[in-house]
Amino acid sequence: MGVGAADADGAVAVVSAVTAVGGGAVGASLGLTVLQLALFAGVYVWTALALRAVFAKVGQPAWKAWTPVVNLWTLFELAGMKGWWAVVQVAAGVIVTIVASITGALFLAAAQDAAFSGSSASAAGALAGAAAVPLILYSLFGVGVLILQVRMMRPLNRGFGLGPGYVALGTLVLPLWASIVGWGAATWRGVPKPGIPPTPFAAASPVAPATVDTSSFAPPAPSAAVSTPSPAVSAAPAAVSAAPVPAPAPPAPWGPPAAPPRVGAFADPPAVDGADGVDEHTVLAAHRRASPALRLPDGTTVPLTGGDAVLGRNPIAPGEAPDAQRVAIDDVTRTVSKTHALLRRSAAGWTITDLSSTNGVVVGEGDDEIPVAVPTPVTGRFLLGDAEFSLDPGTR
Repeated sequence: MGVGAADADGAVAVVSAVTAVGGGAVGASLGLTVLQLALFAGVYVWTALALRAVFAKVGQPAWKAWTPVVNLWTLFELAGMKGWWAVVQVAAGVIVTIVASITGALFLAAAQDAAFSGSSASAAGALAGAAAVPLILYSLFGVGVLILQVRMMRPLNRGFGLGPGYVALGTLVLPLWASIVGWGAATWRGVPKPGIPPTPFAAASPVAPATVDTSSFAPPAPSAAVSTPSPAVSAAPAAVSAAPVPAPAPPAPWGPPAAPPRVGAFADPPAVDGADGVDEHTVLAAHRRASPALRLPDGTTVPLTGGDAVLGRNPIAPGEAPDAQRVAIDDVTRTVSKTHALLRRSAAGWTITDLSSTNGVVVGEGDDEIPVAVPTPVTGRFLLGDAEFSLDPGTR
C-alpha cells in the first residue's frame, strides 16, 4: 500500500509539472502573438504617416496613404506603371501563402505515415519536402516582388531627383524610404515619359474657315454707257423693299432701258447723306468677347462655362476643384483615363494639370509629357493620351 501511494503521488506530480509547462508555453505563445501584432501595427502606422507626407508632395489625397493596396497602387501610378500591379502583388502573396501551407501540411502528413510504417528514408524525404517546397515558393515570390519594386522605384526616385541608392532603400525598406522622401527636402519634379506618336485623326494643318461667295448678292456696277441715271430709278425711295414691285419704266429714247428696282435683300443701297458720298449712319458694334471653348477629338466644341473643367472618359471633380465642369470624352483610342486632367483659368491664363493619368498629357507641338500634378500653361493644341484637343481661351 505504501508503494502504491508513492506511485500515485509521483504521477500527480508529473501531471502537475506537465500542466505547468503547457500553461507556460501557451502563455508565451500568446504573448509572442500580441507582440507581433503590436509590432506590425506600429510599422503600418509609421509607413502610412510617411506615405502621407510623400503623397502630399505629389498632390494625392491623404486617405490613400492609410488604405492598404490603394497606397501601393498610387505608388505604381506615380512611377508611370499600371496601378493593378499592386493587386497582382498582394494576390500572389496570398496565393503563395495558401499553397505553401497546404503543401507543407501534406508533406508532414506523409512523413508521419512513413514513420509509423517504419520507412525512415521516406519519412526523412517527406520532412525535407515539407521544408524545401514552401521555401522555394516564398523565394520565387520574393524575387518577383523585388523585380516589381525596382521597376517602380527607379522612375519614382527620378521624379524626386534621387539616385540609385534610394532605389535600393525603397525596394528593401519602404518605411525608411518614405520617411526620408516625405519628411525630407526632396521635391516632386514628375516622371518624364517617352513621346506619344501623332494621333491618326490629328489635323495636319489648321482648317481655314469656309468662305462664301457674295458677289451674286451685290448690286451690279453701273454701266459705263449710262451717263445719267434713269429718272425712275433716282426717284425711287430708299425703303423700296416694303413697296410693291413697280412696273418697268419705258426706255428713254436717249439711252438703254433702265433696270427694275431690286427688292428685299437685292435692293439697291440707300442714298448717302454726306456731301462726300459717305454714309453717315454708323451701326454700333456689340463688342462681344468670345467665350472659351474646347474642341474635342471628334470635332465637337464644348463651351467652358466656369474657371475649372475636369476632363476624362468619366471624370470626377478633384478635391482642389469640387465644382469643376465635367467634360466627358468619347475616346475611341481608349488612351484617356476616367479622370485624366484639370483645366483651370486664372488671371495669367489657362493651365492644365495631369491628375495622375495613365498615358499623360502633352502640351503644344512637342513630345514631352508634363509633370504629374504640376499646373502647366496651355493654349491651343494638347494631347490626353493619343486623343487631340484644342483650347480656345476666348480672348482677342
